[in-house]
Amino acid sequence: MAIRKFLREETGWTLVELSLSMMMISFMTLLALPAFVQWGDRLERELFLRGMAADLRFAQVQSRLTEEETVFLLQPSQGVYVVLQDGHLLRREALPTQYKIASNYPHHQVVFRKSGQVRGGTFHLIRGGERVGKIVVQVASGRVRVEVDP
Repeated sequence: MAIRKFLREETGWTLVELSLSMMMISFMTLLALPAFVQWGDRLERELFLRGMAADLRFAQVQSRLTEEETVFLLQPSQGVYVVLQDGHLLRREALPTQYKIASNYPHHQVVFRKSGQVRGGTFHLIRGGERVGKIVVQVASGRVRVEVDP
């Protein structure tokens, strides 16, 4: 009689209940993981493109302030882009290794005139042969717009 009473009062998880609970938690994690990975990749692309757009704006502001031409030069072979003014290096940033950048600017060079005006164009961020984002520089005004593909 004492044994039956002892068994009835026991509480806790059995091994089967614990195993099933762990399997359900791991299955739900596996379902959610791809969404988090895609979210992280998109965030990384957006941060890089916004940083590059900020450097384009920086080059435009420098050309207006100093009334000298400022050059934004993309060097994909070296994996960097630079901002130059009168031969002096103002800024240098590395490109992400998993992406390629293409542009319709001649020699990958954006020249900001003394007034800040610029020739319009587009930079495309490419991963695995697909465009995953772009930066559009508007004609004359030089306004920069970032678009990140989902």
